[in-house]
Amino acid sequence: MKNYTPLKEITESRLNYAKLYLEELKNPTISGTEIEKAHQYSFLFHLKGVVDAFLVEINEIYGLGLKRKHLTIDSLKASKADSKKPIKEGKKLGKLMEKENWLSELKSFDPNKVKAEKKSKKSKDKDESSTLEEENSVIQVTSVLEKFAEWHSEMEKLITELRESALEASGNSPKK
Repeated sequence: MKNYTPLKEITESRLNYAKLYLEELKNPTISGTEIEKAHQYSFLFHLKGVVDAFLVEINEIYGLGLKRKHLTIDSLKASKADSKKPIKEGKKLGKLMEKENWLSELKSFDPNKVKAEKKSKKSKDKDESSTLEEENSVIQVTSVLEKFAEWHSEMEKLITELRESALEASGNSPKK
């Protein structure tokens, strides 16, 4: 476990970078701009990267010696710890990826496929119609932001839970 601390820091950095982009997305002045799209993609890149970074962390915790280019949830599920027991963290990640839930939704989410909801009621007053369109656009952005915030929170909980489980199961848990 000599390389564990820097690997843990990479996982934590990914979580922190995603959080930074999430905070930037709350800025109303970027709503509907290319900057907003860029921040959405950056958020997704870093949050999706948390899983990959965590696989490297698990590989180190258990001393599996798997090469990074071959390190996947499936390769982790197929590996066995020194105790010859399956790596339960790999199994849990695998099960999560197979179900329809926040993690599978995160992996397949594309901001370009989010349809803008611009439902406007016909009105003689153009300002009123324009205001309704803007309100619906804000609702759409808010729902994406809420989804991103939920995913970030769920990812933090998942990584904490699986990290503690792996450290304990491997006998590398910090002494209390």
